[in-house]
Amino acid sequence: MPIEDISNIKAAFGKVSITPPINGVYPDFFFSPSGVLDDVYARIAIIQAADAPVLVLAVDTLGFGVAEISELEDTIGKATGIPSTRILIAGSHSHSAPILCPVDLFGGFSPYFDGVCDRVSELARDLLSRTEPATLWFGKSSCDFNVNRRRITPEGTAVSGPNPDGVVDKSVPILGCHNVDGSLIGMFFSYCCHPTILLGPEISGDYPGQAQLALETRHNQAVALYLPGMFGNVRPNLSEEGRFRKGTPRDAMHCGSMLADAVDEALKACKLVSVNTIRTRRLKRPLPLGEPPSRQTLDEIAAQAVKSAQVTEEEKSGRSAYYAGNQLAMRQWVQQIRLEQVESRVPTEVDYTFSRWDIGDVRWLTFSGEFFLEYGLYAQSLLRADRTFTLGYTQGCQTYVPTAPALIEGGYEPNAYKRWGQSAPFAPEVEDAVKAVIRELADNE
Repeated sequence: MPIEDISNIKAAFGKVSITPPINGVYPDFFFSPSGVLDDVYARIAIIQAADAPVLVLAVDTLGFGVAEISELEDTIGKATGIPSTRILIAGSHSHSAPILCPVDLFGGFSPYFDGVCDRVSELARDLLSRTEPATLWFGKSSCDFNVNRRRITPEGTAVSGPNPDGVVDKSVPILGCHNVDGSLIGMFFSYCCHPTILLGPEISGDYPGQAQLALETRHNQAVALYLPGMFGNVRPNLSEEGRFRKGTPRDAMHCGSMLADAVDEALKACKLVSVNTIRTRRLKRPLPLGEPPSRQTLDEIAAQAVKSAQVTEEEKSGRSAYYAGNQLAMRQWVQQIRLEQVESRVPTEVDYTFSRWDIGDVRWLTFSGEFFLEYGLYAQSLLRADRTFTLGYTQGCQTYVPTAPALIEGGYEPNAYKRWGQSAPFAPEVEDAVKAVIRELADNE
C-alpha cells in the first residue's frame, strides 16, 4: 500500500553534538571534567501533519531552566516559524551532562548556551526544509533496572535506599518513524529512571545517552530521542546489602544496552498510528507553597554554611567542590528568604508548565519538573494507559514535586527545593492541585 494512503505526515530527524567546549567555554557541571566518556547531543524531530509542524528537542543535559527554555523557544521559533506551544523541549537529566538550569550556584546562560542555541536553530531550520513522507508506529515493552529510591523506615520516615515494594514503572513506550521505503528514520522512547549512575568525572549522557547511541549504531539511518519519564522518586537499582552503591561507566553502558534492547523489542511489535493532525495544549498553573522555614532553621542553615567554609585546608581537600558550592548556595538561599520576609514578598505559589500532545491516539502528558511517579500513573489512569507517555523535565527543570504523603515522610526530595531557589516547601494541597491540572488536560478530548 502506498505510504500516502496510510499517512498524512512528513518527518525529519537529526542531531548535533553539544560536547563542550563551545564558543571556547565549558558549561557548569557537578564536577571538574577530566574528559569525555561519550559525546552529548541535541536531537531534533520535526513532524508535519496537515501542514502544521511540531518540533521535539531532546538534549543530553541535566535540564533547562524556565528562562533558558523561553530563549530556546524564541530562537527555534525565529528559525522555523513554529510557535512555542508546538515545541517540546526535554532534558535527559543526566548528572554527568551540562547543567543548563539554575540549581545551587549554577545556571544555563553563558557563551556555551548561546552556542547550543545557534546549533539547535541551524539544525531545526535545515530539518524543516527536508521533511519527507513518513509513518508513525507505536510499540511498548519493558526494562528492569529501575527501583523506587525512597525506603520507608518503621518510624514512617523516608531515607535513600532501594524500595522494591515502592511504586515503579518498568514500561518502555516507543514511537517509531519510517519513511517511504520502510526504513526507520527516527524514534522516540521513554523510561522511568533517574540518570544518576554516573556523577563524572567524565562528561556523559549516562544510560539515556548510551541507549540513544546504541540504537543509532544498530539503525544507522535513524536518530533516537530519549524522553525522560516521571522519575522523581525512581533511580537505577545498583545496590549492595540494601544500599545504593556508586555506579561505574560499565554500569551506564550495561543499562543503556538493556534499554536499547527493550526499544528494539518494542519496534518488532509496533502498530501503525493514524495521524491526521497533531494537537497540542499547554497550561501554566500555580502550585501552592507552605510556610518558609522558621527563623531558627534559617539560622542553623546559615551557621552550617559558614562553619563549612572555615574548616582547615586539610579538611577542605577531603571534600568535593560540589559540597563547598552547595553550602555557599544554601547561605545565599537564606539571604534570599530573609530579604523576601523583610520586604513582605514571600511567595505563596510557584508556576509550573503542563502540556498535552495528541499524536493520533498516542498521548504525551508533560510536566516541567521532578514530579513523583504517582502523578504519571494517575494521568495514565485517566487516559489510555497503554498509549500514554507521561514525561517530566520538559519545558523546564524545576524542583521535586512530591505527593502529600511524601511531604510527611520527608527525605531528600521534599527538602531539595532550597537547591532550586524555591522559597518554601510545597503545601500538602500540592497533590490535589497537580491532579486537578491533570484532570483538566485529560478532559481535553
